[in-house]
Amino acid sequence: METIKLSIDKRVVEVPKGTTILEAAKQLGIHIPTLCHLNMHEFNYKNEPASCRICVVEVEKRRNLAPACKTECMDGMVVQTFNPRVINARKTVMELLLSNHPTDCLVCSKNGHCELQTVAHDLGIRKIRYEGEKSDRRIDRSLSIVRNTNKCIMCRRCETVCNSVQSVGALTAVNRGFDAAVLTAYDRNIVDSGCTFCGQCVSVCPVGALAGTSSTEPVLAALADPTKTVVVQTAPAVRVALGLDFGFPPGTPVTGKMVTALRQLGFDYVFDTDFAADLTIMEEGTELLHRLGSYLNGDKEVKVPLMTSCCPGWVNFVEKNYPELCDHLSTAKSPQQMFGAIAKTYFAEKLGIKREDLVVVSIMPCLAKKYEASRPEFAVNGNPDVDISIYTRELARLIRYANIDFVNLPESEYDQPLGESTGASVIFGTTGGVMEAACRTAYELHTKKTLDNVDFKELRGLESVKSATIDFDGVPVKVGITHGLANARKLMEEVKNGTSPFHAIEVMACPSGCVGGGGQPFHHGNPEVIHRRASALYRADAEKARRKSHENPNIVALYKDYLGEPGSPLAHKLLHTHYKNHRICLSDKRIDELREICTRFHNDPGELINILHTAQSHFGFLPSEIQEIIAGELHIPVAQVFGVVSFYSFFTMTPKGKHPISVCMGTACYVRGAEKVLDEFERRLGIKVGQTTEDGLFSLDCLRCVGACGLAPVALIGDRVYGRITAEKVEGILAEYYEQAAVAEEATVQ
Repeated sequence: METIKLSIDKRVVEVPKGTTILEAAKQLGIHIPTLCHLNMHEFNYKNEPASCRICVVEVEKRRNLAPACKTECMDGMVVQTFNPRVINARKTVMELLLSNHPTDCLVCSKNGHCELQTVAHDLGIRKIRYEGEKSDRRIDRSLSIVRNTNKCIMCRRCETVCNSVQSVGALTAVNRGFDAAVLTAYDRNIVDSGCTFCGQCVSVCPVGALAGTSSTEPVLAALADPTKTVVVQTAPAVRVALGLDFGFPPGTPVTGKMVTALRQLGFDYVFDTDFAADLTIMEEGTELLHRLGSYLNGDKEVKVPLMTSCCPGWVNFVEKNYPELCDHLSTAKSPQQMFGAIAKTYFAEKLGIKREDLVVVSIMPCLAKKYEASRPEFAVNGNPDVDISIYTRELARLIRYANIDFVNLPESEYDQPLGESTGASVIFGTTGGVMEAACRTAYELHTKKTLDNVDFKELRGLESVKSATIDFDGVPVKVGITHGLANARKLMEEVKNGTSPFHAIEVMACPSGCVGGGGQPFHHGNPEVIHRRASALYRADAEKARRKSHENPNIVALYKDYLGEPGSPLAHKLLHTHYKNHRICLSDKRIDELREICTRFHNDPGELINILHTAQSHFGFLPSEIQEIIAGELHIPVAQVFGVVSFYSFFTMTPKGKHPISVCMGTACYVRGAEKVLDEFERRLGIKVGQTTEDGLFSLDCLRCVGACGLAPVALIGDRVYGRITAEKVEGILAEYYEQAAVAEEATVQ
């Protein structure tokens, strides 16, 4: 590998050719602040738009300061990361960012973890010099995620993870200048977008523009209600992540301390979601064997491959993107929902109380679990199986709120009977864990033989797609495992096309699985944090006395005393569901017309602008439904299409008037009074830019430049150019068109 040498702050370093100054400085332990740059190469995530300019450095013999995150090192280069010029530039950029940023740090969900706050502190900024207009956009609140784009600094990390890592395409940068923002397509509420609530955008957001929805107040209210019995369940990935927020090294298991803390918070019973994970394996494993047996016996109707359904972000993805594959999803509910169903029936009966008087709280690494708990199919007569779901960071906040000395807490055990678990359930928290746990049980249920080596190491690791063939005593079972929804999309295309080689597929929406969930303590771009969490779960599995779900004595008792057997009518009623199609139905005629346009350009995403031009010429404008069809035909996110439509002024989402008016706002026109001309058009017509008059006669837009600067200010009405226009001339110009319309109307009447 070719290497080069350079000097950074008078220290020589040798790096491979192509290394950026930022990466080279890290090798020397030199910290260069940045807000937009984030590189997690293990998960194919790299965001480097060089937009924040906080990382500028001085390169000898260069006139301008250089962004360290995008500037490649050159042999003999001399770099200064700290001198008055560099620091002043960084401070100026930071002050400009802060001038359009809310100052509600004390009540911000990111307080204490905000990268903008940290960099501002390190730069010694103690006042905001540039006061002016601030963004004032609506706050979008969903059950899982809160979007406050007033706090957005346009780092575009969320856009990159949503589009590249997850291929969901719910977020995109739109508009220009002061109006620029990262929004959903058409600025819809996030619940109405393609969002799956995986929360990865929240994980990488450096500020509080994206946050998890807080549910701590309902938890405190339930704990304070003497008429309620409140039980809590904790997911496997929580126990190896919670400690990070209390100073423990990444991946440190804090299970016993967590159980003690939950009791001190006032929960009546502290149970383990791992119990329900063992239960999930019993139901899902039985379903797999049943489907596989039918398939191998020639049943062409059975849906193979079976796809796991533990991850709600993944289920949401299938429902919204591949609704025709919903029947491939296992009907087994997730462990969270199975626990709720059993707690409000089996356990409530043991306590002799009504299900309405039992409050089930779940602690999850996941934001999508909040949405999952709210789904109407997971409720009985309006009473949900899981009443409240909170994520790991929320639990940390509750512990601090209660003034609990977490570090010095004694350890304690889960309550019974819903607190017993096996090693198989522990590894649910990392990619491949569900499939490995299922194979351990399915093998023994099918072969009636003891599985001596329960470590299916071929199912472990962080490769984008893992595959293995497991020998079920002469029956080869082909399994596929992936994490991250962009990787899942590749497998789904194979299933959709009938070319999938697998009998069973496990998908986790979050890269690396639940250990990297959107509700976990922030990793700040350090993948080692996630690796250590996964390793801790595998160690916990190895240390368990029982490592197969069907060996859990309390699971055995549950079936014997209550459910009957896996897949029984009662088990199916309580522990299974069917997922649904969320696809929007569109006009067949419009779809056919748009498909023909897209086919004309070979469905090439590189021809998007030409396709949009053609579609707008055909239909007159580009409403959301047309953009959605084009996105589907080109296999790109609808947010990407919306980003292009909203960026270029010659596209419109509303019908044009008979006489479209465009006022040039380029530099030459602007300085000669174009803004006053535009204001006068708005006043006279009673509409704003982007709107059309009620009579359909005029529509109003802006242009950046028409190439006629010598005639500035310029306005176009249709194809006619009006040069050296003034506000005083607007009335007369409009009168001409009103007169033409009146003459035309009179002629029509006669």
